[in-house]
Amino acid sequence: MTIKFLKTSRVLQVLLISFIIVGLHPPLCLSQDLYNKEHSQQYAEYLSISQQYTLATEEYERLVYFDSSNVGFKYKLVKSYRLSGDLKSGIKRVYSFYGNSLDTMPQMLATEFVKLQLLTDSLSVVEKFLQQNSRLSPEDKLVYQSCNLLLSDDYTKASLLVKEAASKNPAFPAGIIKLTDKAGKVKFKSPFIAAGFSAIIPGTGKFYTKNWADGFFAMLFVGGNAWQAYRGFHEHGLKSGYGWAFASLSASFYIGNVFGAVKAAKRYNKNKRNEIDNQVFEFVRADRF
Repeated sequence: MTIKFLKTSRVLQVLLISFIIVGLHPPLCLSQDLYNKEHSQQYAEYLSISQQYTLATEEYERLVYFDSSNVGFKYKLVKSYRLSGDLKSGIKRVYSFYGNSLDTMPQMLATEFVKLQLLTDSLSVVEKFLQQNSRLSPEDKLVYQSCNLLLSDDYTKASLLVKEAASKNPAFPAGIIKLTDKAGKVKFKSPFIAAGFSAIIPGTGKFYTKNWADGFFAMLFVGGNAWQAYRGFHEHGLKSGYGWAFASLSASFYIGNVFGAVKAAKRYNKNKRNEIDNQVFEFVRADRF
């Protein structure tokens, strides 16, 4: 019992001494404030470098709270939102900073704002902003205008704009030059021509839109049913139920084939436009200009 009492007394003494030390010298026992401005900035930069952009936005939000006048913090916050894929939050934050005075924002934030709007396909906003903002350089505006025209499916105008800009500025981004050149060479399919081909020879409208398998099956079904209808009428005359059944099938496949060719042409064109759009988005995300 005595040994146990002594041990308990010693524990109490240690605790009492600890409380006294804490009371007299609190800085010795408190850890560093990990949420101050300096540590938040270091941690935010680490998160950005390690591509943990969602977490980085939280730290940059804290930094903007610490210092709302720091343009660098605002820029990195908006950029982190863009790189994390949270485009709407990035746009919302820009508006919260500048409201109706978007034309007064610094160049680096104006750049992020344009990129966010391009990636959300807000083309009318981009066009208006490029006209009003005076902080962006003329060279940057030409790049953004080219992207905007490509996303608007105006490949001819985009190509002319880029060629003129590249002739005056050898340092004009090579990526957008190649992209506009590729877009200018895209050959779209005419739905009217596709329908005409399929009306004359079933399946050929699908061949025209490079849907070889669909075209082959359309030709096979329409032709096969037409042949069966011919056999029925040839053997049993116009009263042949067999002939009329296959004639109806052939006619329905024929009409469906014509409309299908129109849809195939539109789908082909849409896929080509989506391909160009995705390459524009990739160019914007890559931060190579």
